[in-house]
Amino acid sequence: MSQPQVSGPLLLQDPAYDYPVVERGDGIYVFDGAGKRYIDGTAGAGNVILGHGRRRIARIMAKQAETLAFVFTSHFTNPVAAELAGRLREKAPGRLNHIYFVSGGSEGVETALKLARLYHLRRGRAQKHQVIARWSSYHGATLGALATTGTGTRHAFSPWLPGFEHIDPCLPRACPFDGCGETCTLACASELERAIVRAGPENVAAFVAEPVSMAGGCPGVPPDDYFPRIREICDRYDVLWIADEVVTGFGRTGRFFAVQNWDAVPDILAFGKGVSSGYVPMGGALFTDEIRQVLEDKKDPFPHVFTYVNNPLAARVGLTVLDLMEEESIVERSAAMGDYLLERVRSLRSHPMVGDVRGIGLLVGFELVRSRDPYTYFSPSLKVHERLHRRLIRRGLSISATGGPGDGSPGDSVRIFPPLVITRAEIDEMVEMLDEALTAVRHQIERE
Repeated sequence: MSQPQVSGPLLLQDPAYDYPVVERGDGIYVFDGAGKRYIDGTAGAGNVILGHGRRRIARIMAKQAETLAFVFTSHFTNPVAAELAGRLREKAPGRLNHIYFVSGGSEGVETALKLARLYHLRRGRAQKHQVIARWSSYHGATLGALATTGTGTRHAFSPWLPGFEHIDPCLPRACPFDGCGETCTLACASELERAIVRAGPENVAAFVAEPVSMAGGCPGVPPDDYFPRIREICDRYDVLWIADEVVTGFGRTGRFFAVQNWDAVPDILAFGKGVSSGYVPMGGALFTDEIRQVLEDKKDPFPHVFTYVNNPLAARVGLTVLDLMEEESIVERSAAMGDYLLERVRSLRSHPMVGDVRGIGLLVGFELVRSRDPYTYFSPSLKVHERLHRRLIRRGLSISATGGPGDGSPGDSVRIFPPLVITRAEIDEMVEMLDEALTAVRHQIERE
């Protein structure tokens, strides 16, 4: 690396990784102390949708902090949070007219789960507590959100987690169901119905799913009729559908919310990341008129609060993000640049080790394979994704490279979800770096 690592008493996520020490950012780039430039190919953690170094956001943050930085939601409300709620209601699909703001995506999912439980409880259906989620998913780090997560990240904490049921996700290329070939039979959606019947519909409160599967390698984009079928099943059995849009919301897929790509509306939509473009922690949950009515019928308080609920400083940032998104046509830009990114990444299939390429909007990925015919993965012991990531960091590109669904099974993959302000020239620069790194890693493996 270009400079020594800085850690000291700071606990870093991976003690074996030599982290570059980043000191500033500008647009799609971040810079370390030695001035080396890195393309932020994952928009931070998918949250810095408008890019780094937005002075307008910084100025408005300072002004709001001077006026009102915090009031506790159990004692007061504030007009800034109310204004942001109104603006987001205009962007949301269907009957998602009500909002509870929290401090991030995990809290947004946790809030969604509690909304679902209380909705059934206050309707006199106390048995409805079970949650069904999908394997190869990630929903957050709080215990409720972690219980819905369907990857290996949950294993260390499994003794503390409720026993939520998991079903297979919708992954078109890697579909595990017999009969799904060139024509999808929606067997993955029908598995939800089987899981509800198996658990007893009187026990099932909610189904949680990301509109685009993220944790099982490169993005899994469902067929057009998958979520309409999910909506139909949930309605039949009085189960709430929770869409986890923490990653996919705020223009990432070329629509403001990803579910707007399909003709189906969830009962609750959890969001985070892009709502503040990474400038302050913020998240939340959108929910329907019916849920709010049921929650308020008995005039009982909502027994779920965090310190920074409906925070005015975060809300002011959220309003500024919406202003910039509208002024710069960010959602439309994401759709156009996403088409270009997908086209350029597909050109990397000139490399034999690039397998399936999938994406929607500025959320694109590809699998790393030993062979495309027959379709076989590299041995996990080769750690191909780690080799590629290290090579790219040295070149100045940060992307998400993973080793499969997190349960030790094979399957290396790459995901790219840059700031939504990226240009065609910057996409070309990024793909050129990927091209060089793929060649270098392939030669390295062949020499061994």
